[in-house]
Amino acid sequence: MQPRSTGKKIAFGFCVASFAGMAASLPLFLYLLFARGLGDVLAASAMATTLFFMFCGIVLYFMSKPPLYELQPWDSEEKAEK
Repeated sequence: MQPRSTGKKIAFGFCVASFAGMAASLPLFLYLLFARGLGDVLAASAMATTLFFMFCGIVLYFMSKPPLYELQPWDSEEKAEK
């Protein structure tokens, strides 16, 4: 397995930060949900914030994974023909 490149390490760092943001906004959402209900503007906004951080973290995690196999250069076929 190949190691992560610098860009993938940065994406993984933002993934961790995104999940930390989700962990910070989840208790606030739960409090607002039980105190005011989902019809309240603040509760709905906290839910959207929590889901945003969660899905950003998921996408950044999959972007930060190292490649499963070595990718060939895009022009490798042209070089082989010459």
